[in-house]
Amino acid sequence: MTFSHTWRGFAALFAAASVFAASPVSAQDLAKSKPAGFPSGPMEMTVVYPAGGGADLTARLLARSMEKVTGEKILVNNRTGGAGMVGHTWLATQAPADGSVVGMVVNLVWGDAMLRGQGRWTHTDLEPIGYLNSDPMIWAVTTDGPFKGATLQQLAQMAKDKPNTYRVATVPGSMWDYLIEQVEANTGAKFLKVPFQSGGAGTTALIGNNVDIAPAFFAELRAHVDSGKVKLLGIASNQRVKHLPDVPTFNEALNGKDYEWTLLRFVVVPKNVPADRKAWLGAAVKAATRDPALVEEYTKMGVYFDPALREAANPTAALNALAEKEREFYQRTGRLK
Repeated sequence: MTFSHTWRGFAALFAAASVFAASPVSAQDLAKSKPAGFPSGPMEMTVVYPAGGGADLTARLLARSMEKVTGEKILVNNRTGGAGMVGHTWLATQAPADGSVVGMVVNLVWGDAMLRGQGRWTHTDLEPIGYLNSDPMIWAVTTDGPFKGATLQQLAQMAKDKPNTYRVATVPGSMWDYLIEQVEANTGAKFLKVPFQSGGAGTTALIGNNVDIAPAFFAELRAHVDSGKVKLLGIASNQRVKHLPDVPTFNEALNGKDYEWTLLRFVVVPKNVPADRKAWLGAAVKAATRDPALVEEYTKMGVYFDPALREAANPTAALNALAEKEREFYQRTGRLK
Protein backbone atom coordinates (compact mmCIF):
# COMPACT_ATOMS: atom_id res chain seq x y z
CA MET A 1 0.00 0.00 0.00
CA THR A 2 1.44 3.35 -1.00
CA PHE A 3 0.30 6.95 -1.15
CA SER A 4 -0.28 6.59 -4.91
CA HIS A 5 -2.33 3.47 -4.33
CA THR A 6 -4.23 5.39 -1.67
CA TRP A 7 -5.28 7.92 -4.27
CA ARG A 8 -6.13 5.37 -6.95
CA GLY A 9 -8.32 3.46 -4.53
CA PHE A 10 -10.27 6.62 -3.71
CA ALA A 11 -10.34 8.16 -7.16
CA ALA A 12 -13.27 6.22 -8.57
CA LEU A 13 -15.47 7.01 -5.58
CA PHE A 14 -14.53 10.66 -5.60
CA ALA A 15 -14.97 11.04 -9.36
CA ALA A 16 -18.49 9.68 -9.11
CA ALA A 17 -19.48 11.95 -6.22
CA SER A 18 -17.56 15.15 -7.02
CA VAL A 19 -19.16 18.30 -8.33
CA PHE A 20 -16.49 20.19 -10.21
CA ALA A 21 -15.81 23.75 -9.18
CA ALA A 22 -16.81 26.74 -11.22
CA SER A 23 -14.46 28.71 -13.44
CA PRO A 24 -11.38 30.19 -11.76
CA VAL A 25 -11.90 33.35 -9.76
CA SER A 26 -10.46 36.54 -11.24
CA ALA A 27 -8.49 39.20 -9.41
CA GLN A 28 -11.51 41.49 -9.75
CA ASP A 29 -13.78 38.88 -8.16
CA LEU A 30 -11.33 38.46 -5.31
CA ALA A 31 -11.26 42.19 -4.69
CA LYS A 32 -15.07 42.32 -4.55
CA SER A 33 -15.42 39.27 -2.27
CA LYS A 34 -12.65 40.15 0.20
CA PRO A 35 -13.98 40.15 3.79
CA ALA A 36 -14.17 43.58 5.37
CA GLY A 37 -10.98 44.57 7.18
CA PHE A 38 -9.13 41.44 6.06
CA PRO A 39 -6.26 41.08 5.89
CA SER A 40 -5.13 43.87 8.18
CA GLY A 41 -1.45 43.40 7.30
CA PRO A 42 0.98 41.02 5.61
CA MET A 43 -0.03 37.35 5.72
CA GLU A 44 2.32 34.49 6.56
CA MET A 45 2.78 31.39 4.46
CA THR A 46 4.34 28.81 6.76
CA VAL A 47 6.63 26.17 5.29
CA VAL A 48 7.61 23.36 7.64
CA TYR A 49 10.72 22.30 5.71
CA PRO A 50 14.03 24.16 5.16
CA ALA A 51 14.67 26.76 2.49
CA GLY A 52 15.79 25.48 -0.89
CA GLY A 53 13.78 22.24 -0.98
CA GLY A 54 10.78 21.36 -3.10
CA ALA A 55 8.25 22.53 -0.49
CA ASP A 56 10.01 25.86 -0.06
CA LEU A 57 10.25 26.46 -3.81
CA THR A 58 6.60 25.56 -4.26
CA ALA A 59 5.54 27.96 -1.49
CA ARG A 60 7.60 30.91 -2.69
CA LEU A 61 6.26 30.61 -6.22
CA LEU A 62 2.71 30.32 -4.89
CA ALA A 63 3.12 33.33 -2.60
CA ARG A 64 4.31 35.41 -5.54
CA SER A 65 1.27 34.47 -7.63
CA MET A 66 -1.12 35.00 -4.71
CA GLU A 67 0.30 38.47 -4.22
CA LYS A 68 -0.34 39.16 -7.90
CA VAL A 69 -4.00 38.09 -7.84
CA THR A 70 -4.87 39.55 -4.41
CA GLY A 71 -2.67 42.64 -4.17
CA GLU A 72 -1.77 41.56 -0.62
CA LYS A 73 1.68 40.96 0.86
CA ILE A 74 2.52 37.35 1.74
CA LEU A 75 5.68 36.52 3.68
CA VAL A 76 7.10 33.00 3.49
CA ASN A 77 8.35 31.75 6.86
CA ASN A 78 10.25 28.46 7.27
CA ARG A 79 9.33 26.98 10.66
CA THR A 80 11.60 23.95 10.62
CA GLY A 81 12.72 21.17 12.94
CA GLY A 82 11.92 17.55 13.65
CA ALA A 83 11.62 16.72 9.93
CA GLY A 84 8.49 18.86 9.70
CA MET A 85 7.05 18.10 13.13
CA VAL A 86 7.84 21.53 14.61
CA GLY A 87 6.04 23.43 11.86
CA HIS A 88 3.12 21.02 11.64
CA THR A 89 2.55 21.22 15.40
CA TRP A 90 2.73 25.03 15.34
CA LEU A 91 0.20 25.24 12.53
CA ALA A 92 -2.20 22.85 14.27
CA THR A 93 -1.92 24.15 17.83
CA GLN A 94 -0.48 27.68 17.91
CA ALA A 95 -1.05 29.50 14.63
CA PRO A 96 -3.71 32.23 14.83
CA ALA A 97 -7.06 31.06 13.47
CA ASP A 98 -7.90 34.42 11.93
CA GLY A 99 -6.79 33.76 8.35
CA SER A 100 -3.51 35.63 8.69
CA VAL A 101 -1.54 32.37 8.41
CA VAL A 102 -1.73 29.68 5.74
CA GLY A 103 0.49 26.62 5.59
CA MET A 104 2.02 25.04 2.50
CA VAL A 105 2.21 21.36 3.47
CA VAL A 106 2.57 17.94 1.90
CA ASN A 107 0.88 14.65 2.73
CA LEU A 108 3.70 13.90 5.19
CA VAL A 109 1.61 15.94 7.63
CA TRP A 110 -0.75 12.98 7.91
CA GLY A 111 2.02 10.69 9.11
CA ASP A 112 3.18 13.30 11.60
CA ALA A 113 -0.33 13.67 13.00
CA MET A 114 -1.02 9.93 13.21
CA LEU A 115 2.39 8.57 14.18
CA ARG A 116 4.28 11.36 15.92
CA GLY A 117 1.61 13.76 17.20
CA GLN A 118 1.05 11.68 20.35
CA GLY A 119 -2.56 12.81 20.52
CA ARG A 120 -1.66 16.50 20.87
CA TRP A 121 -3.21 17.28 17.50
CA THR A 122 -4.69 15.60 14.45
CA HIS A 123 -4.68 16.32 10.74
CA THR A 124 -8.27 17.57 11.05
CA ASP A 125 -6.94 20.51 13.10
CA LEU A 126 -5.78 21.80 9.72
CA GLU A 127 -8.27 22.47 6.94
CA PRO A 128 -7.10 22.10 3.31
CA ILE A 129 -8.14 25.01 1.11
CA GLY A 130 -6.39 24.15 -2.13
CA TYR A 131 -4.36 21.49 -3.95
CA LEU A 132 -1.13 22.53 -5.70
CA ASN A 133 0.70 19.65 -7.38
CA SER A 134 1.99 16.10 -7.13
CA ASP A 135 5.64 15.04 -7.23
CA PRO A 136 7.05 11.47 -7.43
CA MET A 137 10.17 10.51 -5.49
CA ILE A 138 13.43 9.86 -7.37
CA TRP A 139 16.62 8.07 -6.33
CA ALA A 140 19.76 9.93 -7.38
CA VAL A 141 23.48 9.18 -7.21
CA THR A 142 26.58 11.12 -8.19
CA THR A 143 28.25 10.44 -11.51
CA ASP A 144 31.62 9.94 -9.81
CA GLY A 145 30.51 7.97 -6.74
CA PRO A 146 30.34 4.22 -5.99
CA PHE A 147 27.34 3.79 -8.30
CA LYS A 148 28.94 5.47 -11.29
CA GLY A 149 27.51 3.79 -14.39
CA ALA A 150 25.23 1.51 -12.34
CA THR A 151 21.55 0.88 -12.94
CA LEU A 152 19.02 0.79 -10.10
CA GLN A 153 19.00 -3.01 -10.30
CA GLN A 154 22.79 -3.10 -10.04
CA LEU A 155 22.67 -0.68 -7.10
CA ALA A 156 20.33 -3.02 -5.23
CA GLN A 157 22.58 -5.99 -5.96
CA MET A 158 25.66 -4.11 -4.71
CA ALA A 159 23.82 -3.23 -1.49
CA LYS A 160 22.90 -6.88 -1.11
CA ASP A 161 26.47 -8.06 -1.67
CA LYS A 162 27.87 -5.49 0.78
CA PRO A 163 25.09 -4.92 3.36
CA ASN A 164 25.05 -1.75 5.47
CA THR A 165 27.88 -0.26 3.42
CA TYR A 166 26.15 2.22 1.16
CA ARG A 167 24.68 5.34 2.75
CA VAL A 168 21.19 6.51 1.79
CA ALA A 169 19.62 9.78 2.92
CA THR A 170 16.23 9.54 4.58
CA VAL A 171 13.60 11.62 6.35
CA PRO A 172 12.65 9.37 9.27
CA GLY A 173 9.11 8.08 9.55
CA SER A 174 8.09 9.09 6.04
CA MET A 175 7.91 7.82 2.47
CA TRP A 176 11.72 8.13 2.30
CA ASP A 177 11.92 5.36 4.92
CA TYR A 178 9.07 3.35 3.43
CA LEU A 179 10.62 3.19 -0.04
CA ILE A 180 14.03 2.17 1.38
CA GLU A 181 12.38 -0.56 3.46
CA GLN A 182 10.46 -1.75 0.43
CA VAL A 183 13.60 -2.04 -1.70
CA GLU A 184 15.38 -3.89 1.12
CA ALA A 185 12.51 -6.31 1.67
CA ASN A 186 12.08 -7.10 -2.02
CA THR A 187 15.73 -7.30 -3.11
CA GLY A 188 17.71 -8.36 -0.02
CA ALA A 189 19.67 -5.11 -0.10
CA LYS A 190 20.70 -3.47 3.17
CA PHE A 191 21.48 0.25 3.35
CA LEU A 192 22.97 2.48 6.02
CA LYS A 193 20.30 5.14 6.64
CA VAL A 194 21.43 8.71 7.33
CA PRO A 195 18.61 10.95 8.67
CA PHE A 196 17.92 14.48 7.42
CA GLN A 197 15.20 17.09 7.82
CA SER A 198 14.24 17.13 4.14
CA GLY A 199 15.00 15.82 0.69
CA GLY A 200 16.86 19.03 -0.10
CA ALA A 201 19.23 18.44 2.82
CA GLY A 202 19.83 14.90 1.63
CA THR A 203 20.62 16.18 -1.85
CA THR A 204 23.18 18.60 -0.39
CA ALA A 205 24.75 15.67 1.46
CA LEU A 206 24.92 13.69 -1.78
CA ILE A 207 26.77 16.51 -3.55
CA GLY A 208 29.16 16.67 -0.59
CA ASN A 209 29.77 12.90 -0.77
CA ASN A 210 28.30 12.45 2.70
CA VAL A 211 25.77 9.93 1.38
CA ASP A 212 25.82 7.66 -1.66
CA ILE A 213 22.12 7.76 -2.56
CA ALA A 214 19.66 10.65 -2.22
CA PRO A 215 15.90 10.05 -2.51
CA ALA A 216 14.56 13.47 -3.50
CA PHE A 217 12.33 15.35 -5.91
CA PHE A 218 13.24 16.74 -9.29
CA ALA A 219 13.25 20.39 -8.25
CA GLU A 220 15.88 19.55 -5.64
CA LEU A 221 18.00 17.64 -8.16
CA ARG A 222 17.60 19.49 -11.43
CA ALA A 223 20.56 21.88 -11.17
CA HIS A 224 22.89 19.00 -10.30
CA VAL A 225 21.53 16.88 -13.13
CA ASP A 226 22.04 19.76 -15.56
CA SER A 227 25.64 20.20 -14.33
CA GLY A 228 26.39 16.51 -14.90
CA LYS A 229 27.11 15.86 -11.21
CA VAL A 230 24.04 13.72 -10.57
CA LYS A 231 22.37 10.80 -12.34
CA LEU A 232 18.76 9.75 -11.77
CA LEU A 233 18.39 5.97 -11.41
CA GLY A 234 14.68 5.45 -10.80
CA ILE A 235 11.38 7.22 -10.23
CA ALA A 236 8.74 5.92 -7.83
CA SER A 237 5.71 6.51 -10.04
CA ASN A 238 3.37 4.09 -11.78
CA GLN A 239 4.69 5.14 -15.18
CA ARG A 240 7.53 7.16 -16.67
CA VAL A 241 7.06 10.91 -16.59
CA LYS A 242 7.18 13.20 -19.60
CA HIS A 243 10.06 15.37 -18.44
CA LEU A 244 12.27 12.33 -17.59
CA PRO A 245 11.52 9.82 -20.35
CA ASP A 246 14.83 7.97 -19.93
CA VAL A 247 14.48 7.40 -16.18
CA PRO A 248 12.88 3.99 -15.49
CA THR A 249 10.30 3.47 -12.80
CA PHE A 250 11.22 1.39 -9.75
CA ASN A 251 8.65 -1.12 -10.90
CA GLU A 252 10.43 -1.49 -14.24
CA ALA A 253 13.94 -1.62 -12.81
CA LEU A 254 13.22 -3.94 -9.89
CA ASN A 255 10.46 -6.02 -11.46
CA GLY A 256 7.87 -4.79 -8.96
CA LYS A 257 4.38 -3.36 -8.92
CA ASP A 258 4.07 -1.40 -5.68
CA TYR A 259 6.97 1.08 -5.81
CA GLU A 260 4.84 4.22 -5.94
CA TRP A 261 5.55 7.14 -3.62
CA THR A 262 4.30 10.60 -4.51
CA LEU A 263 4.09 13.85 -2.57
CA LEU A 264 0.84 15.79 -2.65
CA ARG A 265 1.37 19.49 -1.97
CA PHE A 266 -1.54 21.59 -0.73
CA VAL A 267 -2.46 24.66 1.32
CA VAL A 268 -4.10 24.56 4.76
CA VAL A 269 -5.41 26.96 7.39
CA PRO A 270 -5.84 26.28 11.10
CA LYS A 271 -9.24 24.95 12.12
CA ASN A 272 -11.88 27.57 13.00
CA VAL A 273 -10.74 30.29 10.63
CA PRO A 274 -13.92 32.32 9.91
CA ALA A 275 -15.80 30.84 6.97
CA ASP A 276 -15.72 33.99 4.83
CA ARG A 277 -11.95 34.38 5.24
CA LYS A 278 -11.33 30.70 4.58
CA ALA A 279 -13.45 30.85 1.42
CA TRP A 280 -11.61 33.94 0.19
CA LEU A 281 -8.21 32.39 0.85
CA GLY A 282 -9.26 29.21 -0.96
CA ALA A 283 -10.42 31.27 -3.93
CA ALA A 284 -7.10 33.15 -3.89
CA VAL A 285 -5.15 29.89 -3.95
CA LYS A 286 -7.25 28.59 -6.82
CA ALA A 287 -6.86 31.82 -8.79
CA ALA A 288 -3.09 31.74 -8.22
CA THR A 289 -2.77 28.13 -9.37
CA ARG A 290 -4.47 29.06 -12.66
CA ASP A 291 -1.85 31.74 -13.30
CA PRO A 292 -0.03 30.57 -16.47
CA ALA A 293 3.28 31.85 -15.08
CA LEU A 294 2.90 29.71 -11.95
CA VAL A 295 1.83 26.65 -13.93
CA GLU A 296 4.93 27.07 -16.12
CA GLU A 297 7.21 27.36 -13.09
CA TYR A 298 5.66 24.33 -11.41
CA THR A 299 5.98 22.34 -14.64
CA LYS A 300 9.68 23.20 -14.79
CA MET A 301 9.99 21.67 -11.33
CA GLY A 302 8.94 18.34 -12.80
CA VAL A 303 5.62 18.02 -11.01
CA TYR A 304 2.24 17.02 -12.38
CA PHE A 305 -1.33 18.10 -11.65
CA ASP A 306 -3.88 15.50 -10.58
CA PRO A 307 -7.10 16.65 -12.28
CA ALA A 308 -9.45 15.08 -9.72
CA LEU A 309 -7.77 16.95 -6.87
CA ARG A 310 -7.20 20.12 -8.87
CA GLU A 311 -10.87 20.52 -9.76
CA ALA A 312 -12.34 19.24 -6.49
CA ALA A 313 -15.23 21.40 -5.30
CA ASN A 314 -14.39 20.41 -1.73
CA PRO A 315 -10.61 19.97 -1.29
CA THR A 316 -11.03 19.48 2.46
CA ALA A 317 -13.22 16.41 1.96
CA ALA A 318 -11.05 15.02 -0.84
CA LEU A 319 -7.76 15.33 1.03
CA ASN A 320 -9.17 14.20 4.37
CA ALA A 321 -10.50 11.09 2.66
CA LEU A 322 -6.99 10.36 1.40
CA ALA A 323 -5.66 10.87 4.93
CA GLU A 324 -8.06 8.23 6.23
CA LYS A 325 -6.86 5.81 3.56
CA GLU A 326 -3.34 6.49 4.77
CA ARG A 327 -4.41 5.70 8.33
CA GLU A 328 -5.51 2.29 7.04
CA PHE A 329 -2.02 1.79 5.58
CA TYR A 330 -0.35 2.57 8.92
CA GLN A 331 -2.69 0.22 10.75
CA ARG A 332 -2.23 -2.60 8.25
CA THR A 333 1.57 -2.34 8.38
CA GLY A 334 1.63 -2.26 12.19
CA ARG A 335 2.81 1.33 12.48
CA LEU A 336 -0.40 2.47 14.16
CA LYS A 337 -2.58 0.57 16.62
